Amino acid sequence: MKREGVRTRSQTKKQKASTSSQGNSLPDNPFEEEFGSLSDSGQGVWTELSKEVASNLAGTVVSIASFDDGNNKLFFACTGIITVNTPKTTSFLTSLSLVRSIDDNSKIFHDMRIEVRLPDNKIESGWLQFYDLKHNVAVINIIRYHSLQVACLDHQRQIESQSKVVAVGRCFNSGKLMATAGMLTDNPRGAYREELAISTCEITMTGVGGPLVDFNGNFVGMNFYDEKETPFLPRNTILELLSQFSKIIPWWATSKNTIRKFPRPHKSDSQDSSKGGEKTKDQKPSICTLCDPECHPGLVDRLSKWAFLCTRWPRYLDSAGMRLLNNFEEEFSEDIWSELERSVNSNMSQSVVTLASFIGRKRCFACTGVFIDCNGSTTRVLTSASLVRTSDDENTVADNLKIVVCLPDNRRTTGTLQHYSLHYNIAVVHIMGFCCSRTAQIDDQMQIKPQMKVVAVGRGYKSGKFMATSGIVIDKPSKLDCKELKISTCKITKAGIGGPLIDFDGNLIGMNFYGLKKLHTYQ
Repeated sequence: MKREGVRTRSQTKKQKASTSSQGNSLPDNPFEEEFGSLSDSGQGVWTELSKEVASNLAGTVVSIASFDDGNNKLFFACTGIITVNTPKTTSFLTSLSLVRSIDDNSKIFHDMRIEVRLPDNKIESGWLQFYDLKHNVAVINIIRYHSLQVACLDHQRQIESQSKVVAVGRCFNSGKLMATAGMLTDNPRGAYREELAISTCEITMTGVGGPLVDFNGNFVGMNFYDEKETPFLPRNTILELLSQFSKIIPWWATSKNTIRKFPRPHKSDSQDSSKGGEKTKDQKPSICTLCDPECHPGLVDRLSKWAFLCTRWPRYLDSAGMRLLNNFEEEFSEDIWSELERSVNSNMSQSVVTLASFIGRKRCFACTGVFIDCNGSTTRVLTSASLVRTSDDENTVADNLKIVVCLPDNRRTTGTLQHYSLHYNIAVVHIMGFCCSRTAQIDDQMQIKPQMKVVAVGRGYKSGKFMATSGIVIDKPSKLDCKELKISTCKITKAGIGGPLIDFDGNLIGMNFYGLKKLHTYQ
C-alpha cells in the first residue's frame, strides 16, 4: 500500500536536528538517529517512569549491528531485548532486518559479522540463532555474558487500546538509551498486516527491534518503523514464536553429519514470501522495515546514499570466482574424507576452527586453528602467531588486537592471546565461557617418517567451509630459517595457515604454514 507525498519521519527529524536541545544526533546515519529523550537527561518520559522500571529498561535493552565481514561496512543497526541468559548462551530478540536483504525479502545474509553492544557498553560477537521471515523476527546469541538482566516478556496484564506506552531504543556507536511515549491505537483501515498493532510513539530506525512497554514496565511488543506511527509485533505473537524456536532441535543433537547453520523457515514463512521478491496486488506491506520501499518513500534512497551503505550486500566472490579479501578465503579441497574413518572426520570437523584478528573494524589476518584442550568453561586453540604479528615489524605482537574465533557451528566468539612464540610462529588463543566437545589427538610417541600419507585441514573464515587436502611427508629441508620445519606435499592456501596436519588415523602431526611453491611447511 503506497503512501504518496508523505515525508519520512527520518527526513523531518534531520531538518530538526540542528535545533535539537540534545545536539548529539547523527542525522546522516539513520541507525544512530536519536528519538525522544535520553535516559541520563532526566527529562521527557523518564520523569514519569519509576526508578525500578527505568533500571530494568537500562539493563535489558541492547544495540545490535551487522557488518559485511569482507569490507567492514555497517549493514544495519537496531535495538534488541535480552530474553534468555543460560549457563552457555545469552539470547536477544530483535528485528530480522539486521541480516535481511534490502533488495529481496526472502534472502538472508548468513555470513554477516554481528556485534552486540551490552548495557555496560562492552561489545560481544554474536550469531543468528533463529529467525522467522513472516514476522521479521530474529534471535541473536552470544557466548554467555555474566550479570545480565533478562526482560520479562510473559505477564498476565491485558493492555487495552488507548493505553499509554513507551518505546525504547539504544544507539550502537554511542550506547545511548532513549525512550519516547505514546498510546496504543487501532490499525487504521487495515493499513498493516493483521499480525501488527499500532502505537503513536515516534521513533527512528534506531528503535527498530526495541521493546514497547507500558508505564509499569510490562512488555507490550517489539517495534518496527513507519511514518507518523509505529507498528509493533504484539507480545502474544512473540511468545508463540519464541516457543516454536525453543522446540527446534539444536545441531549437536542431530544424527546428520552436515551442521544446519540455521533452522529452515516455517511452512507459513515460505508460503508468505513470494518467489523472487515479487508482490501480488492484494499483498499488504511486509513487516520488514526496509524490504518494502512502498511503505517508506525516499527512505531506501536515503539509505543507499548514506556512505556506510554504499555496498548493501556482502561481497562473496570476485571475478576469479575464488579469491576474497587478502586471499584468506581462497579454498583448497579434495574428496579425501571418504578415505578416512568416520570418527576422524567427526573429530576434525568439531575441533578445527577459524580465527581472525582486527584492529578496530579492519581485519588484519585470518587463519585456521585447532582445539587442543578444554578445562571447565575454558578452551584453548593452537594456531599461527601470524594472527597477532604487526605488519610493520614481524618481531612484535600488535597492540589492541581483537581476536574473533569462528566455532565449528559458525558461532563467533572473542578469543584472548594466552601464549605465543614468534620464533616458532605459534600461538595459543584462550576462549572463555565455552567448552569444546572434541580436541586434536596429540601423541608424543608418534613417529614421522618420509613418504608418510598426511592430510592438511583448514576452514574458511567467512564461509566456515571445512577443507582438507592430502599429500605425503618428504625428506627435504625447508629453505626457511628454522631447522625444525618439515615439508609436506599438501597443497593448501593461506586459509590453511595454522591448521592441523594429521595422519590417516587422525593423529596430529604438526601445524601448517604456507609455502610459496607447491610444497608446504609444517612444524
